[in-house]
Amino acid sequence: MTQRNPWKILGLQPTPNTEEIRQAYLQKVRQHHPDLYQKDSKAHMVQEEEMKWINWAYTELMTNPITSLPRPDDKAAWSPPPPQESSRTPWVMCPWHNEKARAYCLWCHTPLCPSCSGFNQQLCSFHLRQAQRTKFKRRVMGEWGGLILIVVWGKLWPWALSTLLWSILGYLAILGILELRRFRYFGCLAWLFIPYSLVLAGLYRLYDGLSQWNKEAGNIPH
Repeated sequence: MTQRNPWKILGLQPTPNTEEIRQAYLQKVRQHHPDLYQKDSKAHMVQEEEMKWINWAYTELMTNPITSLPRPDDKAAWSPPPPQESSRTPWVMCPWHNEKARAYCLWCHTPLCPSCSGFNQQLCSFHLRQAQRTKFKRRVMGEWGGLILIVVWGKLWPWALSTLLWSILGYLAILGILELRRFRYFGCLAWLFIPYSLVLAGLYRLYDGLSQWNKEAGNIPH
């Protein structure tokens, strides 16, 4: 980026109206967020760099909208300050909830406030959904991959049908133990008093992981 005037980066004329600054920032985020360019790796990298400058401009203008103008003598040597700088945190407002930002997204440096869904993970809403999709994808690939591996292995090595079935049931029981652990006391009761609870819980875990992955994949970033 050759122009480092924060007003020009956000496409604004100098104004003390922080709401105008916030709306201009949100408009730029919708245009340049890297998640909108996932199919083009080169464009994705370009937009990541663009978002860093957009976030820097928003930070500068929300800190002091009147005096946030570039100094000609510093323009050539200026570089964006690291997002972890504590001096920036108290001044910046979250663009989504209009509260004081207490953290920044680890990927795109978007300001985050405690009301943001990804505040504890230090991820903006876009990258939080991306992390959740990746989490469920790995879970599905691991759990279903293990089941498929057992079936393929049983076919390559001519196991008896009973051996194959017992192997599948054993694998489902292991998944069921992992699933019932989530419910603690109820899971222990189900294990003790409900017949085939481990196998049923294993089947449910396979279904739940797949449905969660499909659900997260349908959440297209706004």
